Amino acid sequence: FRDSFADAFVNSQEWTLSRQVPDLRIGVVGSLHSGKSALVHRYLTGTYLQEESPEGGRFKKEIVIDGQSYLLLIRDEGGPPEQQFSQWVDAVVFVFSAENQTSFNAIYSCYAKLASYRDIREIPLILVGTQDAISESNPRIVDDAMGRKMAMELKRCQYIETCATYGLNVEKVFLEACQRIIHQRLNGSSRPMTPVRSMGSLPIGLVSPSPANNVAMSNQRSPSPQQPPFPLGTPTGGRPSDIDRKLMPP
Repeated sequence: FRDSFADAFVNSQEWTLSRQVPDLRIGVVGSLHSGKSALVHRYLTGTYLQEESPEGGRFKKEIVIDGQSYLLLIRDEGGPPEQQFSQWVDAVVFVFSAENQTSFNAIYSCYAKLASYRDIREIPLILVGTQDAISESNPRIVDDAMGRKMAMELKRCQYIETCATYGLNVEKVFLEACQRIIHQRLNGSSRPMTPVRSMGSLPIGLVSPSPANNVAMSNQRSPSPQQPPFPLGTPTGGRPSDIDRKLMPP
């Protein structure tokens, strides 16, 4: 199955064929042990894959938000953000693993690298703490307070905790990023909505399984075979999600 997922890498005209549909560009950044590849894989396919992709990848997915179709372009970077990537993105998702202190510390250098190429005020930022394999033998190292503190230090950055194993809050990360891009464009900043990308002949693996390729993100939920043995934090500056409410004690 790993090979079929690798086929989703977009290195051809599939990203450039013309059709009048605006695109949304999200860059995903984090260290090899951050869980970012599992996060992207869960979002695109609805399944969990533990293996991380050191080379990253480029993916696309047709989505609908508030009745408007978009082509979502996702770049999972294999290393720190470079100039071309930094100029390309509409929003950036920084990812660390709550089980790995090194992946948490790496966010600061990734943020500094991005800021050296682009005015951070132009880019919606989301910080994600993944909790994919926490157990008694593999305890959590980075707690919720540390994640929220980092989000405050990064400025204008929302913090969300996820579990790609069960699909919890994965959809929320990408929906929030897309909504913030749209909101920023409507307010006259960042890149205009006129650029278009291909919506036709999407290669297998680029669109997550659904009754139709035209997926309304606001209504979609990733499969959750069972509840995880730990509570997830809620995004900073917002109310608990439906998932979080289910996990909160009465």
